[in-house]
Amino acid sequence: MINRMNTGESRYSKWFLLVAMLAVTTVVVFMTNQITQAQRPDRSEMRDRRGGGMRGARGGGGFSPTSLIDSSWSDLTFVVKVDDETLIKARPVYQKSRDSLEKAMKEARDTGDRGSMRAAMMEVRTSFESDLKEILTEEQSAKLDELQQKRMERMRGGRPGGRGRGQQ
Repeated sequence: MINRMNTGESRYSKWFLLVAMLAVTTVVVFMTNQITQAQRPDRSEMRDRRGGGMRGARGGGGFSPTSLIDSSWSDLTFVVKVDDETLIKARPVYQKSRDSLEKAMKEARDTGDRGSMRAAMMEVRTSFESDLKEILTEEQSAKLDELQQKRMERMRGGRPGGRGRGQQ
């Protein structure tokens, strides 16, 4: 009789252990999902970062002035392949330029003054290029300029100085 009781208790303890493990796993999965969702940026914030607030006026296209800076950083890092010391010196230049562009874009959206944004973009670009030239060698600077020119031509539809696709 004692053997039967021990077997019954053993069966119940195995079921209890299995149910407890499933419950803990479910809680962990739920909490992980909540944590990752809390760290994701809001969709409206993502649209603003990509310049989505300005799209409607031109009829589409995912162009964002900050994307040029991001692309330039990628080019500098992976195509021009500058050393770590140069990247450390260049990072504040990129960050300052990106922050300035984001601020100008936000002000232009808030006020509706697109002309001021264009002027601010040109000012930031001039400052960005001059600050980078102080950090990079002539060869690195020339290679980065060449990459940026190619990117701008692709954005204009392959025509230097021309307008992009669908814009006449």
